[in-house]
Amino acid sequence: MNVYDAKGKSIWLGESIGRGGEATVYRVRGQTGWLAKIYEPAPRPNYSDKLNWMIGNPPENPTRSFAHPSLAWPSGLVYGAKHKLAGYLMPYIHTAVPILEVFNPRRRLATLPRFDRRYLHRTARNLAATLSALHDRGYVVGDLNESNVLVTPSALISLIDTDSFQVQERRGNEIVNHPCPVGKLEYTAPELHKLVMGSVIRQPEHDAFALGVLIFQLLMDGSHPFRAQWLDRGDPPPIETRIARGYFPYTTFPNSRVRPPKGAPDINQLHPSLVELVLRCFIDGHSNPLQRPSAEQWERALHQAENALIQCPNNHLYSNHLSDCPNCQTVSRKAGQSTSKVTGRKPGSTYQKSTTAQQKTPPPPRQKPAKAPPTRPKPTYRRSRPAPSIPAFDWKAFIASRMNIPWPAPAYPSGTSSQPSPTPPPQSRPNPVSQPWTKPAKNQASPWPWARELLSKSLMTGGGQGALAGALIAVLAGVATASLGEMAAWTILWALGGA
Repeated sequence: MNVYDAKGKSIWLGESIGRGGEATVYRVRGQTGWLAKIYEPAPRPNYSDKLNWMIGNPPENPTRSFAHPSLAWPSGLVYGAKHKLAGYLMPYIHTAVPILEVFNPRRRLATLPRFDRRYLHRTARNLAATLSALHDRGYVVGDLNESNVLVTPSALISLIDTDSFQVQERRGNEIVNHPCPVGKLEYTAPELHKLVMGSVIRQPEHDAFALGVLIFQLLMDGSHPFRAQWLDRGDPPPIETRIARGYFPYTTFPNSRVRPPKGAPDINQLHPSLVELVLRCFIDGHSNPLQRPSAEQWERALHQAENALIQCPNNHLYSNHLSDCPNCQTVSRKAGQSTSKVTGRKPGSTYQKSTTAQQKTPPPPRQKPAKAPPTRPKPTYRRSRPAPSIPAFDWKAFIASRMNIPWPAPAYPSGTSSQPSPTPPPQSRPNPVSQPWTKPAKNQASPWPWARELLSKSLMTGGGQGALAGALIAVLAGVATASLGEMAAWTILWALGGA
């Protein structure tokens, strides 16, 4: 099959790789990175203007640095006979699978065996980042569901069927709306269920409902948030009816008609920040759509939750707000029955604008510190303070200053001082005594002159006669005087002198 681009150049189509309700997707011969979406039998009347606006005003690609297209965005129009619009070219996303293959654990293990909870959190986060980039440019997906999201083995995502997005085209001062004509009720906000999709102007909060459903399914083993056990009489209503009536099973509302389905994971295994956004999306947002978390808020909470993942000894990943790994718990519960409930509510958190885009392969998980085996408690010791440093005492200089005896001066290298650096005297602490010491009165004669005279005589006499007693007295008295004060020296001299 042969079509033409805007310049009349031929584009040869290869084999078909997918078919939808309005178009067929073909490979492009000689261009492995591109696909052609051809409308059959013909595009909608307004698609030419809509696609031209999209080509001229693309949103930011959050994965540009990874050379990965996060959106199968139109890149050029193609024409058939008589220059009639036939379709458009778009990037080819290789090695990607529908997100439905990631929901179910068994299918995920067969298709993407490396996908653990890190990859699930990263996939959800990348989906939120891509949707946030769309909303920043004024686009709304409208029909966001599990069939138009692709996932790569490195947790990158791509949105397809972008030609169905809601587009607001600016023509001078006028805004022309191109609504999204379709919608899947399982992912459609409850306030839109009874409306004609092709005539509704969607808002970002409508996409926020579908985003919440997809994130819930990613992190809860594919379970839809409104899938539940029916407790009332009669046959259970379909999921779209439960959505419209707000029958969310993960609550503690009295007289609830639903409860979590059998075998569903406990919602409290999710990080608390994610549980809060789930409640805002499906409980608070049921009556007030503006209460639903934005894509940007989901992105930040998922980043926080991913960073909180830890690994147990059996290599299971779980959130660090839990005391134990839920996959390793041996506490049994009734056969397959989930008792997962949320028992409290808190106001939704406020997040700042994110500066991150899609992130590639998640880093290795952090290991949870192993618990040490129980041991007998060790005795507690009080840490002692280091002993105060006492400067070296120059007893020759001390005696010379007191006796005016000329001692031979030591030789110092040229250019150096003969005096040591001044050292502040240590602060003395009062020694514990049985009786408090009383300071002598001012008119009372101090005993130190007598002690100094005895010190000098003892030193000279002992040194002259070669006896050790006098020298020992002098040294002890000198050290005591320098470090402990005159009263300590007087006490030593009194004891030794009397002996």
